[in-house]
Amino acid sequence: MKLFLASVLAAGIANSVFAAPVPVIYSTDLMHPHVDPDDHFDLACLYALPEADLRAIILDQGDRQAQYPGFKPVWQLNYLAHRYVPAAIGLRDKLKSPADRALDQPAEHQNGVNLILQTLQDAREKVAVVFVGSARDVAAACNRQPGLFREKVRSIYGFIGDAGDPTYQEWNVKLDPQAFVSLMRADVPFYWIPCFDGGVLTNNGHASFWRIQHADVLDKAPEPLQRYFLYMLRHATNDPIAYLAQPTRAEDRDWMMRGPRNLWCGALLDLAVGRPLLHEGNEVVGFSPVEVSVDDKAVVHYGKAPGSRTVMRFEIKDRARFAEAATRATAQVLESFPVRNRQ
Repeated sequence: MKLFLASVLAAGIANSVFAAPVPVIYSTDLMHPHVDPDDHFDLACLYALPEADLRAIILDQGDRQAQYPGFKPVWQLNYLAHRYVPAAIGLRDKLKSPADRALDQPAEHQNGVNLILQTLQDAREKVAVVFVGSARDVAAACNRQPGLFREKVRSIYGFIGDAGDPTYQEWNVKLDPQAFVSLMRADVPFYWIPCFDGGVLTNNGHASFWRIQHADVLDKAPEPLQRYFLYMLRHATNDPIAYLAQPTRAEDRDWMMRGPRNLWCGALLDLAVGRPLLHEGNEVVGFSPVEVSVDDKAVVHYGKAPGSRTVMRFEIKDRARFAEAATRATAQVLESFPVRNRQ
């Protein structure tokens, strides 16, 4: 019996250690110079997560990407991690309706939707789709091939909206209201992580928003990864790859570490690939089912109603520990970033 139990325990440990990472498609409003530095933190966390097999990056708001190329931070992280994760520029214009497939938009802005669909078609296992900007490219892709989404998408995780104030239109919703409506109504499992709960910069227990100091999560990160963040924060324009290997002046490091930052994702991206956020072994956050309907103006209404559906809404189970746990987990993920020796 003891031998049997030992074998079962060993198998369980092996399965947890060697479980295949979850394929991820990631849509982000990442830009350089940045619009919001949190996007750089989020993408670095995804590269560092061993549970995440990052298959594709969609650079949201294609109309702005030429002037603010999100390709630069992608190049830097691919270089540091010695990987090649493909990235593509997304759609230029807002969706005109929840059913809009955006086929009339310019060909040069179709690459994001095409990359989503191609990645799903090529995947042998189900894929987690995560978006942290507008829902535009994900919604258009789903509208074009809803059957493919039902077959290949395990769930969509959207960092978007406000959980508690129907009069406030959160930034990501405002970027493309009809895309938000589309995915909140879609026949695909949806995990909703509101950015706020109760209005701007407010979190009453169903939002991911919290605040840090840069030193809280970057102090022990590998120096080349610190350079990646410094390049972003300094709005640097010189060679993004060469910059990573340059020495950092003490005054630049001190300046960076003193900076405050609002975060919405960071290590919370772990939730999309099955890693819980814990404090002393207890789950700090989770999801619970809620019945919602979304009107044509992108306002969320709770409760059973014609056209309503069940989504999984983010909830903080331990509000006193949330910011501490999320900060510590983000620091641990960034400390473990797999900088590869290229020699």
